[in-house]
Amino acid sequence: MDTVEFSQTVPRELVHRLSLAEVFLTGVLARDEDTLDIGVQIPRSHAFYRDTAGCRHVYDPMVLVEAVRQSLLMLGHDLFENPFGTKFILRDIALRDADITALAVRDVPTEVVLRCRIVRRFRGREGLKGARLSYTALIGDRVAATLEGSMSWLTPAQWQATREDVRATLGLPVQATFTACEPGPRIGAALVDRKDATNVVISPIQLQRPPDGGEMGTARLLVDTSHPVLFDHPLDHVPGMLTLEAFRQLGIATAVETGALPSASAVLTGLKARFTGFGELDLPITCESVRGKATGRAPFCGAP
Repeated sequence: MDTVEFSQTVPRELVHRLSLAEVFLTGVLARDEDTLDIGVQIPRSHAFYRDTAGCRHVYDPMVLVEAVRQSLLMLGHDLFENPFGTKFILRDIALRDADITALAVRDVPTEVVLRCRIVRRFRGREGLKGARLSYTALIGDRVAATLEGSMSWLTPAQWQATREDVRATLGLPVQATFTACEPGPRIGAALVDRKDATNVVISPIQLQRPPDGGEMGTARLLVDTSHPVLFDHPLDHVPGMLTLEAFRQLGIATAVETGALPSASAVLTGLKARFTGFGELDLPITCESVRGKATGRAPFCGAP
């Protein structure tokens, strides 16, 4: 067999999901020591990744980011031989040059091959402790996007010690369960290209216009631990995908408010994020966006 399989999903335990519907990976095929093909099926219907008010004919490239995140977990177990119970930390993740033509919604679910290359293995005194991987997302013979991500891992005891130390430094109680801050009012769903208000993860934005230019939008990140996708299973911190979604929504809202976008019907074609700490469920988190210089490429989602 020289092609990756799409007939079933990988075991949900490998990607740390409880719901079978949230598993997007279908298989893995090793091509050499450092190159693998990973199968992904993008669902035509999804309560979160297909919830858009104006871009129904294009898949949300964030589903590729989630697929890469899942692949890091899967390879952490299958390839790097970490036992179940190991805690993985997403260090950084990037999406580049998403092609909205390649990501057009079809009459059947879209099959993606993530061609994965191990860029670097990180080693410590006790052996392998993390890895960086790059990806090319292929739909048929078209490159739909390129992505990159890195992770590290800890034993359960190391994780517990790390979390206790972080929370103690912040003056927070060290405990196994947490009560999240109340979500509070949400920005209007249509202002961030959503139909379902439960998928809105920021408050109404506050826009500042400094005299020297560079309009800045701020909003509070809203944590709803009952969200069936972002909190598929209990967590003791704000998940990375929630943080990324908050900044995507804030970026859209700020761009519309400042006139950089004609409407909120926009597709995210690239992102680069580095995670430097944990978002705590019981502390408020404020997000900031600054309008940058125009790139000459507007990701406005027009009619099909």
